[in-house]
Amino acid sequence: MKNNDLFALKKFIEDFGIELKEEIRENTEIEYDLRITGDDAVNFILSFGNKFNVDVSSFQLTEYFEAEGKLLPVFFNIMYNHSSKKKLTIGHLLDAMNSHILNPI
Repeated sequence: MKNNDLFALKKFIEDFGIELKEEIRENTEIEYDLRITGDDAVNFILSFGNKFNVDVSSFQLTEYFEAEGKLLPVFFNIMYNHSSKKKLTIGHLLDAMNSHILNPI
């Protein structure tokens, strides 16, 4: 992981309006740790793609984030870390910044 990539990503997250209460690491989860979900997740991923020239067109958002109308169960699951969704992490975003495609494994 390049420190300048992590710094740029941290600044992007802060500029997006997310208050970072802890230092972000590669295993920091976008939904659980940063509390980005629903419509905010859509805007976050699209903005991320535009900012860092990353192709997000094949990223399956519904595999990682709940829809806006299901936020109450999402927050309950986030509180207890029982989400059935795949985890999208800072490490995935850093990989995407280098490969220019968001395709978490």
